[in-house]
Amino acid sequence: MKQFFYLSVLCVSALSACTGAFKKAEGGIEYKIISNGSGPTVGYGNYIQLHIKQVYGGTKDTVLLDTREIMPRIQILDSVNTPLAYYKIISQMKKGDSLVIRLLTDTAFKERPQEMPEFMKKGKYLYTLVKMVNIFESQQEADSANKAEQILAKPRVYKKQLEEFEKDLATKKAQLDIDDKILQDYFAKNNINAVKSKWGSYVAIKQQGTGEKFNQNDIVSVNYTGRTLDSGRVFDSNVDPAFAHVQPLDVNIGELSGIIPGWLDALILLNNGAKATVYIPSPLAYGSNGSGDRIKPNEILVFDMDILGKTTEAEVLAKQEEMQRQMMELQKKAADSIQNATKK
Repeated sequence: MKQFFYLSVLCVSALSACTGAFKKAEGGIEYKIISNGSGPTVGYGNYIQLHIKQVYGGTKDTVLLDTREIMPRIQILDSVNTPLAYYKIISQMKKGDSLVIRLLTDTAFKERPQEMPEFMKKGKYLYTLVKMVNIFESQQEADSANKAEQILAKPRVYKKQLEEFEKDLATKKAQLDIDDKILQDYFAKNNINAVKSKWGSYVAIKQQGTGEKFNQNDIVSVNYTGRTLDSGRVFDSNVDPAFAHVQPLDVNIGELSGIIPGWLDALILLNNGAKATVYIPSPLAYGSNGSGDRIKPNEILVFDMDILGKTTEAEVLAKQEEMQRQMMELQKKAADSIQNATKK
């Protein structure tokens, strides 16, 4: 199993490229290199940039993974980090070459047959296509290329995550409707003017901010206190020392992870300097599972938010690169000092 999924990866949807003679390698692997590239073959210790696609060739071809939907993989090629059978195959490739690998399901799941997905059958092939996009001689070149790919990939990743999230959210419509009715009644009873956001969170502005509303490119710095709607019990805060994390929270609006969706839903209605109370229905918070003893299942949450400022991911990366550069300079100076002292 590990020998195949190590590349975690690829093949062409049109498996016509997989016809013809395959060479045999260790562990039941069969492969064919389609030589369209140029230049020298990849060397030991080089960094390789790969596009990888994996297909199960059953009655109906099933794409299991395709890095073109996100970004290419960059990794070092050596016999330590790369299983030997794959190392021997990949080390024959040049920049621009393609590699087709096939492995019988019987072989791939021989050691752990219980892990074979139900839709797969014995006697069928798992195909993997690897495209050698580029070859780098240094880690610095590889890191630079990887950062550039991450910037390009972010909109694609966000779009894919957003589609999956909204599809899942649609299955929770019944609970969203229940919570919305509770919130509407609460607003009417307490004379609260709140604006509904895209997914169902409500925002009551206490102090207007300035500038454009936030978007998925922004990282927003927030002070907050969270409580439950029904009891008003405070369960978290970054301004109350009792919760032991008194520091602003940075929220990347372009990432659907690390924060409850209701926050992202609300922040797009805010801007710099705004103060607001945000009401989050349970499917956009901790849902039917709740969160330990603090938050019950299907509990509506309320957050008082104070927007301190924003930055962008590009600005954060630039600061990180500058800090890394300064650190490397300090390390070089320290090494030079030690070397000079040794000479004396």
